Amino acid sequence: MKQQLLNLPRKWLIFTVTATGTFMGTLDGGVVNIALPAIAKQFNADIENIQFIVTIYLLAVTCFLPVFGKLSDLYSRKKLYLSGFLVFGIGSILCSLAGSLPMMIFARAVQGLGSSAMMANSQAIIAKAFSGKDRGRALGGIGAVVALGSLAGPAVGGFLIQHFGWPSVFWVNLPVCAIGIWRGLQIIPRFNPKSKMRMDAWGAAFFIVACFSFLYALNEGPSEHWQSPLILSAFAAAVVFFGLFYYREKVSKAPFIGLSIFKIRAISYGYAVAVLGFMAIFTNSVLFPFYATDILQIDPVQTGLLILPFPIALALASPVSGLLSEKYPARLITTVGLGFVIIGMLMFSFMDGETSFLYIALAQLITGCGSGTFQVPNNNTVISAAPKNKVGIVSSVNALARNAGMIMGIALSVAVYAGVQSYFSASGADGKTAFLHGYQAAMWFGAAMAAAGGILSAKRD
Repeated sequence: MKQQLLNLPRKWLIFTVTATGTFMGTLDGGVVNIALPAIAKQFNADIENIQFIVTIYLLAVTCFLPVFGKLSDLYSRKKLYLSGFLVFGIGSILCSLAGSLPMMIFARAVQGLGSSAMMANSQAIIAKAFSGKDRGRALGGIGAVVALGSLAGPAVGGFLIQHFGWPSVFWVNLPVCAIGIWRGLQIIPRFNPKSKMRMDAWGAAFFIVACFSFLYALNEGPSEHWQSPLILSAFAAAVVFFGLFYYREKVSKAPFIGLSIFKIRAISYGYAVAVLGFMAIFTNSVLFPFYATDILQIDPVQTGLLILPFPIALALASPVSGLLSEKYPARLITTVGLGFVIIGMLMFSFMDGETSFLYIALAQLITGCGSGTFQVPNNNTVISAAPKNKVGIVSSVNALARNAGMIMGIALSVAVYAGVQSYFSASGADGKTAFLHGYQAAMWFGAAMAAAGGILSAKRD
């Protein structure tokens, strides 16, 4: 169905389906983060190992995003999107039944594949259904849905963990999956492309191996030690396969991604800003629940309540940012948003065992406001600059940039935390003091990443 044949009500019905998938993904992220301390206790795992429950999900999502994005440009975007719901639901069932850390990691990888199929296609579906001012408003609405999912996640997760145990947090995905598939079959048009191009399987394989090797090495470096043969081999594999991927892109008649998209300034700058921005925001996602549990010594429900101001601010800022993007340059809005993130990260860096709940809530509020402000115009700029026959791949690489930033933010912040914490522990500091020094250093790292993103954003057209 052509875009111009979609009337406004139909467009917004399509929006509701993509919003359902977005809501489920963010809800799951919130409940899993809250569940990490309980899962760590169940499997007797430390922070460096338990973070892989979060990271393997992001690895699966990130490495396969361009694959599903390319397939959506070649085949049925609707089928791929709805298949993502199904796979995500299966992964959720496996997570709830996991009896060990390796089983949980495998189940989270399955969830990641389902989420990747949805994420690679959601923005492309929005881009096809909406144009002009409506697109900015739709993306702002998606940002609000992200916030609502994040808002519900900690509260729902804290309640379920406290009353039914951590496996129950994965069951909440199943009714959402069922609703998404049911409504998607009825509402989403086919959007079948007419392209006769084929998928470059070699290019896709080289990219997946290179991406996974690099992000795996980055994530596991703190726990395995950076000089270990495993980590050095993973980095070496990443270099080799990225080289093979680049060569394949140059010689293939139907390149997997098509490096020409990076020559479009709005796209390349948007990708870079997304990486840095999400690196900053995700420095606190894994560490804060442990700060709340180990330093403040509060229960999961209270931890969830302390996280709530972030998604509340995100929910309010995203639609406003979408409206502002109709009148003001994306450069201005994204730079201001990242400025708020810097302030929030700096506030987190000064927290200790005596920090008040009000101070923490304010830091969460400011960071959430910055996140919502920078994301919507940045996404809109990238998608609007995409060639019509490459909307799927451009959208998926944009999601890849976002998720790569999440993974690198988690991995490097934990690495900074672990390095500083170990230094102070070796110097004779008690466990609480060593933790706080590591946590504070990680938040300074987050502020630096937000500053780098803000500088880059201010320089783009």
